[in-house]
Amino acid sequence: MAGASEEPRALLYRALDEHGDRLYAFALRMTRDPDLAADAVQEAFTSALRKFDTFRGESNVATWLHRIVYSKAVDLIRQRGKETPLPEDEEAILGPEDDRLARTPAWARPPDEILQNRQTKEALEAAMKQLTPLQRAVFSLREVDGMSTEEVASVLGMEPGTVRVHLHRGRLRLRALLSEHFRGV
Repeated sequence: MAGASEEPRALLYRALDEHGDRLYAFALRMTRDPDLAADAVQEAFTSALRKFDTFRGESNVATWLHRIVYSKAVDLIRQRGKETPLPEDEEAILGPEDDRLARTPAWARPPDEILQNRQTKEALEAAMKQLTPLQRAVFSLREVDGMSTEEVASVLGMEPGTVRVHLHRGRLRLRALLSEHFRGV
């Protein structure tokens, strides 16, 4: 009996080790709250352990876990009743293993570029808040996490064509919201 339950457990722990930061970053983009994001990932992992026998293998385990995290994040947002602002801490946004910020020292960029990047980041965060939660999820999974349309469809439980529609509408909305910011650039 222990061997039968160890295999799914080992597979899930390996998936969590490999994809945990991405799952947390996705949950954070959805909930905009570090505690809710951590709760969503924890609840998703617990649920995955309990219901591993329902995993049909139609997608990889990471995609399946993203789907569960998405569902848990949406549930937590509904329970709380609103979304909260994203923290200023960039490590919380990108995840502790993401070294994109460390690769380019801040002192290597001119101050006006640093200011422009900060303003762009703030404008993008404000624009992302204006998207529907579903548009934000689709955009985040496709453009930030780099998933294919089919993977996003699997995570969100919809047809690839529907994903493309939400992605297109989200991009149009972001373009409209950010056009003023980039007009002078």
